[in-house]
Amino acid sequence: MKNKVIAGIVIAAAVIGGTYTCMSMTRVGQGEVGVVYSMKDGVKEETLNPGFHFVGPFDKVKDYPVAQQQLVLSNNPEDYNKDKHADWHVDAPADGGMVAMNLTINYNFLPDRVTGLYAKFNGMDGEDIVDNMVQNSIIAYIKEVTPRFSVMDIYSTKRAEVGKEITEYLNEKLESEYGIHVSNALIIDVQLDKTLKKKVQAKEQAKQDAEKAELDKKTAMAQAEVEKVTAQTEAEVQKIKAESAAERTKIKASAEAEANEMLSKSITPELIQMKEAEARMEHGWVTVQGADAVVKEGE
Repeated sequence: MKNKVIAGIVIAAAVIGGTYTCMSMTRVGQGEVGVVYSMKDGVKEETLNPGFHFVGPFDKVKDYPVAQQQLVLSNNPEDYNKDKHADWHVDAPADGGMVAMNLTINYNFLPDRVTGLYAKFNGMDGEDIVDNMVQNSIIAYIKEVTPRFSVMDIYSTKRAEVGKEITEYLNEKLESEYGIHVSNALIIDVQLDKTLKKKVQAKEQAKQDAEKAELDKKTAMAQAEVEKVTAQTEAEVQKIKAESAAERTKIKASAEAEANEMLSKSITPELIQMKEAEARMEHGWVTVQGADAVVKEGE
């Protein structure tokens, strides 16, 4: 009987010890920190790093993600990588109309702010704060930024600039209010209603037509310039050819004149007499010089 009592006490102690151990064991996920609340001491300043920890059996631990998280504000299931989701897209005002924006917000809680957040939001953990408060604030703050831009800016030409301004404004607001840092806000898609979309498309088409007309004008001007240069080049070539031909003619005429002059200078009276003598010997005739003429007579 005594042994049974002892065994029962041992078993009870083991059960109590196991229960106490289970109640005192907590796990903090990777990329998170744990804030510990003790009924005796309140919120402890020292947070828990990722892993398993022993705490008081009646202590409460709330986790806050300090590694980068992603909040998707979209009406497209593919952006969530799951079939069902809440439609959190942002209907934002812009200069000239409304735009429906799908965005991703990359954020994290600042480690040195989490203990204060526990007290400020009555023991809510990071996920609860984001789901119940931060999402609504982000949407409201985005709507304060978008009116700075036109519909065309947000729809096509300045998405990166819009995303940058949203990121800066969210940081300005969320760091002080929720201890959250936003690394970037990325616009995934922008949707317009049919009427506005037609207007934007018409404006875009007019812009493209104007750009094409300007390009055609520049092309025609460039082609005309090419033709002008070609004509000038051809005229220059013809001029060079004509000058070259004239120069060749001039050189030839000069050479002929020089040759004639040399020939003329070479015909002397002695040469004439010599040639006449040669003729007499060859043909048997003589030259008789009269008062007004030269008469050739045969022998």
